[in-house]
Amino acid sequence: MHSMIRSKKHLILTGLATLFVLFSAFRFATIEDTTTFYVLAPSGLNLRKDADPNSAKLELVPLGGKVTLITPPAAKNMNIDQLSGGMAQVKYGTKTGYIFDGYLSKFPPPKKAINTEGEYKIETYVEKLREVPDATVLHEEHTMDYGGIYSSESSIHLSTQNWQEAFLIAKLLMNIPPKLLYPKVNRAVETIIPNPDKKEQAWSDEMKVERDKTGQLISISYYYRSEGGGWGAVITKSTEEAGGQKLLKISYTGIAD
Repeated sequence: MHSMIRSKKHLILTGLATLFVLFSAFRFATIEDTTTFYVLAPSGLNLRKDADPNSAKLELVPLGGKVTLITPPAAKNMNIDQLSGGMAQVKYGTKTGYIFDGYLSKFPPPKKAINTEGEYKIETYVEKLREVPDATVLHEEHTMDYGGIYSSESSIHLSTQNWQEAFLIAKLLMNIPPKLLYPKVNRAVETIIPNPDKKEQAWSDEMKVERDKTGQLISISYYYRSEGGGWGAVITKSTEEAGGQKLLKISYTGIAD
Protein backbone atom coordinates (compact mmCIF):
# COMPACT_ATOMS: atom_id res chain seq x y z
CA MET A 1 0.00 0.00 0.00
CA HIS A 2 2.92 2.36 0.78
CA SER A 3 4.36 1.78 -2.72
CA MET A 4 0.92 2.40 -4.24
CA ILE A 5 0.63 5.72 -2.36
CA ARG A 6 4.14 6.79 -3.40
CA SER A 7 3.34 5.91 -7.00
CA LYS A 8 0.06 7.81 -6.76
CA LYS A 9 1.83 10.84 -5.26
CA HIS A 10 4.31 10.77 -8.14
CA LEU A 11 1.51 10.65 -10.71
CA ILE A 12 -0.33 13.54 -9.06
CA LEU A 13 2.81 15.69 -8.80
CA THR A 14 3.75 14.92 -12.41
CA GLY A 15 0.30 15.99 -13.57
CA LEU A 16 0.50 19.15 -11.47
CA ALA A 17 3.79 20.11 -13.09
CA THR A 18 1.91 20.85 -16.27
CA LEU A 19 -1.54 21.61 -14.88
CA PHE A 20 -2.31 23.74 -11.81
CA VAL A 21 -5.72 24.92 -12.90
CA LEU A 22 -9.17 23.41 -12.60
CA PHE A 23 -10.50 21.98 -15.80
CA SER A 24 -13.58 20.09 -16.86
CA ALA A 25 -14.35 18.09 -19.97
CA PHE A 26 -17.86 16.78 -20.60
CA ARG A 27 -18.66 14.48 -23.50
CA PHE A 28 -22.02 13.05 -24.35
CA ALA A 29 -23.29 9.89 -26.02
CA THR A 30 -26.89 8.75 -26.06
CA ILE A 31 -27.84 5.71 -28.13
CA GLU A 32 -30.81 3.40 -28.63
CA ASP A 33 -32.19 1.02 -26.01
CA THR A 34 -30.65 -2.41 -25.59
CA THR A 35 -31.46 -5.73 -23.97
CA THR A 36 -27.79 -6.60 -23.46
CA PHE A 37 -26.52 -6.79 -19.89
CA TYR A 38 -23.12 -7.52 -18.35
CA VAL A 39 -22.27 -9.58 -15.28
CA LEU A 40 -20.60 -7.48 -12.55
CA ALA A 41 -20.09 -10.31 -10.04
CA PRO A 42 -16.31 -10.76 -9.54
CA SER A 43 -16.63 -14.56 -9.39
CA GLY A 44 -19.33 -14.76 -12.09
CA LEU A 45 -22.99 -15.79 -11.93
CA ASN A 46 -24.63 -19.17 -12.38
CA LEU A 47 -27.04 -19.54 -15.28
CA ARG A 48 -29.75 -21.89 -14.02
CA LYS A 49 -32.34 -24.09 -15.69
CA ASP A 50 -35.36 -22.59 -13.90
CA ALA A 51 -36.25 -19.41 -12.01
CA ASP A 52 -35.59 -21.31 -8.79
CA PRO A 53 -32.12 -20.19 -7.54
CA ASN A 54 -31.50 -23.80 -6.45
CA SER A 55 -32.29 -25.35 -9.84
CA ALA A 56 -29.67 -27.07 -11.99
CA LYS A 57 -26.66 -25.03 -13.14
CA LEU A 58 -26.32 -24.69 -16.90
CA GLU A 59 -23.25 -22.47 -17.09
CA LEU A 60 -21.07 -20.08 -15.10
CA VAL A 61 -21.24 -16.65 -16.73
CA PRO A 62 -17.94 -14.90 -15.88
CA LEU A 63 -17.33 -11.30 -14.86
CA GLY A 64 -18.04 -9.20 -17.97
CA GLY A 65 -20.05 -11.95 -19.63
CA LYS A 66 -22.86 -10.60 -21.87
CA VAL A 67 -26.41 -11.90 -21.61
CA THR A 68 -29.52 -10.99 -23.56
CA LEU A 69 -32.62 -10.32 -21.49
CA ILE A 70 -35.68 -12.36 -22.49
CA THR A 71 -38.00 -11.84 -19.52
CA PRO A 72 -37.47 -9.65 -16.43
CA PRO A 73 -37.88 -11.26 -12.98
CA ALA A 74 -41.45 -11.98 -11.94
CA ALA A 75 -40.53 -10.71 -8.46
CA LYS A 76 -37.59 -8.91 -6.85
CA ASN A 77 -37.66 -10.91 -3.63
CA MET A 78 -34.08 -12.18 -3.45
CA ASN A 79 -31.10 -10.79 -1.56
CA ILE A 80 -27.56 -11.85 -2.41
CA ASP A 81 -24.52 -10.02 -1.00
CA GLN A 82 -27.03 -7.41 0.23
CA LEU A 83 -28.15 -6.79 -3.38
CA SER A 84 -31.86 -7.08 -4.11
CA GLY A 85 -33.14 -8.70 -7.28
CA GLY A 86 -34.82 -11.67 -8.88
CA MET A 87 -34.29 -14.41 -11.44
CA ALA A 88 -34.36 -12.99 -14.97
CA GLN A 89 -34.66 -15.19 -18.04
CA VAL A 90 -31.69 -14.59 -20.33
CA LYS A 91 -29.77 -16.06 -23.21
CA TYR A 92 -26.04 -16.64 -22.85
CA GLY A 93 -24.35 -17.95 -25.97
CA THR A 94 -26.55 -20.80 -27.17
CA LYS A 95 -28.09 -21.46 -23.74
CA THR A 96 -31.25 -20.00 -22.26
CA GLY A 97 -31.83 -19.98 -18.52
CA TYR A 98 -32.28 -17.82 -15.44
CA ILE A 99 -29.81 -15.57 -13.65
CA PHE A 100 -29.85 -13.28 -10.60
CA ASP A 101 -30.29 -9.77 -11.98
CA GLY A 102 -28.90 -7.92 -8.94
CA TYR A 103 -25.43 -8.32 -10.45
CA LEU A 104 -26.46 -7.35 -13.99
CA SER A 105 -25.71 -3.96 -15.56
CA LYS A 106 -26.09 -2.29 -18.94
CA PHE A 107 -22.52 -1.04 -18.37
CA PRO A 108 -19.56 -3.41 -18.83
CA PRO A 109 -17.07 -3.82 -15.97
CA PRO A 110 -13.64 -2.16 -16.19
CA LYS A 111 -10.72 -4.37 -17.15
CA LYS A 112 -9.07 -3.69 -13.80
CA ALA A 113 -9.10 -1.24 -10.90
CA ILE A 114 -7.47 2.15 -11.46
CA ASN A 115 -5.58 2.38 -8.16
CA THR A 116 -3.66 -0.85 -8.55
CA GLU A 117 -0.39 -1.47 -10.35
CA GLY A 118 -0.61 -0.88 -14.09
CA GLU A 119 -1.66 1.82 -16.50
CA TYR A 120 -5.44 1.42 -16.51
CA LYS A 121 -7.10 4.84 -16.28
CA ILE A 122 -10.62 6.14 -15.77
CA GLU A 123 -10.43 7.76 -19.21
CA THR A 124 -9.89 4.30 -20.74
CA TYR A 125 -13.01 3.00 -19.03
CA VAL A 126 -15.01 6.07 -20.10
CA GLU A 127 -14.19 5.36 -23.75
CA LYS A 128 -15.37 1.77 -23.25
CA LEU A 129 -18.62 2.99 -21.70
CA ARG A 130 -19.30 5.29 -24.64
CA GLU A 131 -19.47 2.27 -26.93
CA VAL A 132 -22.49 0.97 -25.00
CA PRO A 133 -25.98 1.39 -26.49
CA ASP A 134 -28.47 3.25 -24.28
CA ALA A 135 -25.68 4.97 -22.37
CA THR A 136 -25.05 8.61 -21.55
CA VAL A 137 -21.61 9.16 -20.05
CA LEU A 138 -20.12 12.44 -18.83
CA HIS A 139 -16.54 12.69 -17.62
CA GLU A 140 -14.72 15.43 -15.73
CA GLU A 141 -11.27 15.90 -14.20
CA HIS A 142 -10.15 18.31 -11.47
CA THR A 143 -6.67 18.83 -10.08
CA MET A 144 -6.07 21.16 -7.15
CA ASP A 145 -3.27 22.27 -4.79
CA TYR A 146 -4.59 22.91 -1.28
CA GLY A 147 -1.51 24.56 0.23
CA GLY A 148 0.80 21.61 -0.28
CA ILE A 149 -1.82 18.87 -0.19
CA TYR A 150 -2.47 17.79 -3.75
CA SER A 151 -5.85 16.43 -4.77
CA SER A 152 -6.76 14.91 -8.13
CA GLU A 153 -10.41 14.02 -8.81
CA SER A 154 -11.89 12.12 -11.73
CA SER A 155 -15.65 11.62 -12.05
CA ILE A 156 -18.02 9.67 -14.26
CA HIS A 157 -21.70 10.62 -14.60
CA LEU A 158 -23.79 7.62 -15.73
CA SER A 159 -27.33 7.45 -17.07
CA THR A 160 -28.68 5.28 -14.27
CA GLN A 161 -30.66 5.78 -11.06
CA ASN A 162 -29.77 2.29 -9.88
CA TRP A 163 -27.54 2.74 -6.83
CA GLN A 164 -26.68 -0.97 -6.77
CA GLU A 165 -25.39 -0.75 -10.33
CA ALA A 166 -23.30 2.36 -9.59
CA PHE A 167 -21.89 0.78 -6.41
CA LEU A 168 -20.80 -2.39 -8.23
CA ILE A 169 -19.07 -0.36 -10.95
CA ALA A 170 -17.33 1.85 -8.37
CA LYS A 171 -16.21 -1.19 -6.40
CA LEU A 172 -14.64 -2.82 -9.46
CA LEU A 173 -13.18 0.37 -10.94
CA MET A 174 -11.75 1.85 -7.74
CA ASN A 175 -10.73 -1.29 -5.84
CA ILE A 176 -13.08 -0.82 -2.90
CA PRO A 177 -12.35 -3.66 -0.40
CA PRO A 178 -14.33 -6.81 -1.27
CA LYS A 179 -15.84 -7.26 2.21
CA LEU A 180 -17.55 -3.87 2.03
CA LEU A 181 -20.93 -4.79 0.56
CA TYR A 182 -23.76 -2.69 -0.80
CA PRO A 183 -25.33 -1.03 2.27
CA LYS A 184 -28.42 -2.59 3.83
CA VAL A 185 -31.68 -0.65 3.94
CA ASN A 186 -31.49 1.68 6.91
CA ARG A 187 -33.27 4.76 8.23
CA ALA A 188 -30.12 6.12 9.90
CA VAL A 189 -29.02 9.49 8.52
CA GLU A 190 -25.36 8.39 8.64
CA THR A 191 -23.82 4.93 8.93
CA ILE A 192 -20.09 4.17 9.20
CA ILE A 193 -18.97 0.69 8.09
CA PRO A 194 -15.31 -0.16 8.88
CA ASN A 195 -13.37 -2.38 6.50
CA PRO A 196 -13.08 -5.78 8.26
CA ASP A 197 -9.64 -6.18 6.62
CA LYS A 198 -8.26 -2.80 7.75
CA LYS A 199 -4.46 -2.81 7.75
CA GLU A 200 -2.50 -1.72 10.81
CA GLN A 201 -0.89 1.23 8.97
CA ALA A 202 -4.23 2.69 7.84
CA TRP A 203 -5.48 5.79 9.62
CA SER A 204 -8.89 5.48 8.00
CA ASP A 205 -10.39 2.60 6.02
CA GLU A 206 -14.18 2.72 6.01
CA MET A 207 -17.40 3.26 4.09
CA LYS A 208 -19.86 6.00 5.00
CA VAL A 209 -23.51 5.92 3.94
CA GLU A 210 -25.68 9.05 4.07
CA ARG A 211 -29.47 9.03 3.76
CA ASP A 212 -32.22 11.61 4.03
CA LYS A 213 -34.95 11.46 6.68
CA THR A 214 -37.06 9.16 4.50
CA GLY A 215 -34.23 6.63 4.16
CA GLN A 216 -33.34 7.54 0.56
CA LEU A 217 -29.65 7.40 -0.31
CA ILE A 218 -27.72 10.65 -0.59
CA SER A 219 -24.21 9.24 -0.94
CA ILE A 220 -22.06 6.15 -0.50
CA SER A 221 -18.41 6.96 0.21
CA TYR A 222 -15.25 4.96 0.81
CA TYR A 223 -12.06 6.50 2.23
CA TYR A 224 -8.56 5.15 2.76
CA ARG A 225 -5.92 7.33 4.45
CA SER A 226 -2.45 6.59 5.78
CA GLU A 227 0.90 8.33 6.00
CA GLY A 228 1.77 10.06 2.72
CA GLY A 229 -1.69 10.20 1.23
CA GLY A 230 -4.80 8.25 0.46
CA TRP A 231 -7.81 8.03 -1.79
CA GLY A 232 -11.57 8.02 -1.76
CA ALA A 233 -14.56 6.99 -3.87
CA VAL A 234 -17.96 8.67 -3.71
CA ILE A 235 -21.29 7.80 -5.33
CA THR A 236 -23.92 10.51 -5.30
CA LYS A 237 -26.68 12.03 -7.43
CA SER A 238 -25.31 14.08 -10.30
CA THR A 239 -26.30 17.72 -10.70
CA GLU A 240 -26.02 17.20 -14.46
CA GLU A 241 -28.66 15.94 -16.86
CA ALA A 242 -28.40 14.74 -20.43
CA GLY A 243 -31.43 14.52 -22.70
CA GLY A 244 -33.70 14.77 -19.67
CA GLN A 245 -32.00 11.77 -18.05
CA LYS A 246 -31.03 11.88 -14.39
CA LEU A 247 -27.55 10.58 -13.64
CA LEU A 248 -25.52 9.13 -10.80
CA LYS A 249 -21.97 10.39 -10.26
CA ILE A 250 -19.01 8.18 -9.33
CA SER A 251 -15.91 10.09 -8.23
CA TYR A 252 -12.37 9.05 -7.39
CA THR A 253 -10.04 11.34 -5.44
CA GLY A 254 -6.34 10.74 -4.87
CA ILE A 255 -4.53 12.74 -2.19
CA ALA A 256 -0.76 13.21 -1.73
CA ASP A 257 0.92 15.26 0.98
